[in-house]
Amino acid sequence: MAAGEPGALGGYYFRFLPQRPFQSLSSQESTSRLRQWSMLGRIKAQAFGFDQTFQAYRKDDFVMAFFKDPNVIPNLKLLSDSSGQWITLGFASGRLRKI
Repeated sequence: MAAGEPGALGGYYFRFLPQRPFQSLSSQESTSRLRQWSMLGRIKAQAFGFDQTFQAYRKDDFVMAFFKDPNVIPNLKLLSDSSGQWITLGFASGRLRKI
């Protein structure tokens, strides 16, 4: 099975949902609290869907499949420690490790 096909990485196939709204982060109360704690602009929410039922006993497989998925790598945004800029997972992929 080729990378990016359903089932290629632990049996999960992920898709980026860029238009998914997160009203809890954009409400006036939320933005006020984020500003109070200097988090406004330093936090992002992104949505990804997947094609199977989540099974808690396979959580490690799920997480590893997520971070290795070809639909996640170019879309998942991370805040760079060094520059403070938003970068994609593709630029930081060498830093992923299992704890």
